[in-house]
Amino acid sequence: MINRNFRGIILSAFIGIFGLFMLGGCATAGTTTTVQTSNQNVNEIAAYNGPKARIAVATFKCKAAKCGGQIGSGIKDMLVDALFRSNRFIVLERGEGFSEVQKELEMVRGKDFKQSQVPKGGNLEGADILVVGAITAFEPNAEGIGGGIGGLVGGFFGVKAKSKEAYIAANIRLIDVRTGRIINSTRVEGKASSFSIGGIGGGLIGHVPLAGGLSIYKNTPMEKAVMVMIDNAVKEISRLIPESYYRVK
Repeated sequence: MINRNFRGIILSAFIGIFGLFMLGGCATAGTTTTVQTSNQNVNEIAAYNGPKARIAVATFKCKAAKCGGQIGSGIKDMLVDALFRSNRFIVLERGEGFSEVQKELEMVRGKDFKQSQVPKGGNLEGADILVVGAITAFEPNAEGIGGGIGGLVGGFFGVKAKSKEAYIAANIRLIDVRTGRIINSTRVEGKASSFSIGGIGGGLIGHVPLAGGLSIYKNTPMEKAVMVMIDNAVKEISRLIPESYYRVK
């Protein structure tokens, strides 16, 4: 009887310790983000209502081992949407949409359309700044930090808990279109674990849908990591562009 009671006490103690361990893991394994040069408050950009800069975004190149397919173009499309939502930029289309605009202009200038309604040439806007980027790290399924509890009750139990983590990083350059000079460059990162994928979105840009080859990562840590990186990229671009480029009212 004494031995049975003792084992019951030990079992209860183990359950309590394990519960604390799991709570601690959930509390510390949330989204982690690293931005090397940003100290700007998200709300400062979201509430912006001043002059804007003309900007265009080029397709991001994949330079990470696991980055392939249309992931680069997907990151570009998401960044375009996020920059537009920030309200700080005149964002100019330079991808598939621009090609469609050119086709439309060519078509409506034909004899079958009313020439009085045809847009005059020379009205397309040029960008002052071109965003060029490269994905330098892309790890959608890294093994997270594990914790073990064993031997506490005479070898009755052994517990090992691990989370799945995702990590993405990109180098971004801001180029003056008129001169070709690099205005600034930065590196942005996003990291998330399987403990933190609930409530994807939020921050500055809200939930920008996954684009291109990224759609397979929906509802995974990589989706959260991408959102974090895109959000931080907008903050960095906004901060690093000199004030003299914000001249469109």
